[in-house]
Amino acid sequence: MIQSSSLGANDVPMALNARPDRANLAEQFRARGRIHIPHILTQPAADRLLRCLSQETKWSTTFNNGPDFLDVENVTRDERTKITLSSWQRVGTGFQYLFDNHRLTRKGEPYSDPAHYYAQVVEFMNSPALLSFVREVTGLADIAWTDAQATLYRPGDFLTVHDDQVGGHKRLAAYVLNMTPGWRPEWGGALQFVNAAGHLEEGYVPCFNALNVFRVPCAHFVSMVAPFGGMRYSVTGWFHGR
Repeated sequence: MIQSSSLGANDVPMALNARPDRANLAEQFRARGRIHIPHILTQPAADRLLRCLSQETKWSTTFNNGPDFLDVENVTRDERTKITLSSWQRVGTGFQYLFDNHRLTRKGEPYSDPAHYYAQVVEFMNSPALLSFVREVTGLADIAWTDAQATLYRPGDFLTVHDDQVGGHKRLAAYVLNMTPGWRPEWGGALQFVNAAGHLEEGYVPCFNALNVFRVPCAHFVSMVAPFGGMRYSVTGWFHGR
């Protein structure tokens, strides 16, 4: 078991499962530029992170209106409905997204509240153990640090096609740490990859305790969560070079 170094009193360490198949994972990533890794965390760590996401997170609603990228706290149900409807209406006019988020770290700095479990999550995401594992699997030796946000996609939420290539950032790979138990494929919310012809190439359905990593740039989107779908929890971000 590999774990981050500091622990809160009587709390569960964020820890990687032992991965004896690293060479096989690396071969898959070299061939396709992406990888789905199930059972990435130990079971106690996965269960604890899900509890943090589902019970201990103050969510903001994040969306864009053209070039304006907005995070709005304390949104009422009526306000959320209005934001959702207006976001749907803008789809087709350019890149668009709508979901809930909670920023954990922007540049690898510690989480703002050292007593919160997210402090351990941030430390783990930037730990030598995880970063060396990701370098080994991806072959991207220049990976130096990661940012992170907790995300919650509710029914009606979505993320349209984009490739994560943004000026001023050295994003080498994107990641989604999936923490959603009991998801059904017909509920949507899948991470979908798009080829040069505009066809769907592959998709990863939300699941529990799995890490998806893919090279940047790469055209992808998150399909809208169906009105009858569930709550899609994850931790997402990018592995950066210096």
